[in-house]
Amino acid sequence: MEKFGLGYDTLKELNPGLIYCAISGFGRTGPFGEKGGFDLIAQGMSGMMSMTGEEGREPVKAGSPVADINSGILAALGIAAAYAQKLRTGRGQMVDTSLFEAGLQQMFWPAASYLADGTILPKMGSANSTSAPYQVFKTSDGWINIGAANQSNYERLLDVLDAPELASDARFATNALRLQHREALVAILNELLVRRTTDEWMAQFDRIGLPAGPVLDIAAALAHPQTIAREMVVETDHPLAGKVRGLGLPIHFSDAKRSGNRAAPLLGQHTKEVLMEAGYSARDVDRLIEEKAVVALAQ
Repeated sequence: MEKFGLGYDTLKELNPGLIYCAISGFGRTGPFGEKGGFDLIAQGMSGMMSMTGEEGREPVKAGSPVADINSGILAALGIAAAYAQKLRTGRGQMVDTSLFEAGLQQMFWPAASYLADGTILPKMGSANSTSAPYQVFKTSDGWINIGAANQSNYERLLDVLDAPELASDARFATNALRLQHREALVAILNELLVRRTTDEWMAQFDRIGLPAGPVLDIAAALAHPQTIAREMVVETDHPLAGKVRGLGLPIHFSDAKRSGNRAAPLLGQHTKEVLMEAGYSARDVDRLIEEKAVVALAQ
């Protein structure tokens, strides 16, 4: 934006209360301050790809662009914090975050482990470094995640599986021992869980309150009753595409009414509305349009 004369240092002279947010590949300072980047690059350099996937296999990125998404969340949080300070001081400020830092922030647990004692956590597929069994298992018709992350949940799992031999196996008596003998435990559980369907297991796990869930594809996830109940699929009217379905707002408020759902705007669709809300007169807006300083959709 600086090359267009719209950098923060320029604009703050015109409006000291301005809150200006910038998201870049690596942030505006440091040796990579001028380097560009994408989500893939951030996932690789933040360490995420080094521990995603299975041991002995090539590095794998997350299926969703988590650094892109998280950088937007961090930007929104930073803007809200800057606005809270502005209410006290009357001054705006620059909010600066990056894809790289968004990736590092997602690595809080591996970072804490390494900074504490130098341990670099390995790739573990869907498993967890602190609890077992806590991973995905194959059923007769799909996959299921089981989070038996403490002793009581593990004992609940054994009750459903009707596996007294596991209950009496000294190798699996405690979580620490289950971590030590994870491969043997997982092999036994896979043999048991593959005998029934995911829905059959879920009915039993839900009955006893064991944290578990099916592995769904995107079609099944969007059609899930919980998705519908939380209004996470909404329908909007687009001026060109007509009825369009998309994701809803994943935040719910106890004392605030949600605004109506709106489709993605066309180029210039809200130019006049935004400028007049910012204090420009209708004449000023028309002049900017005539001078081609802004683009506005013909009404």
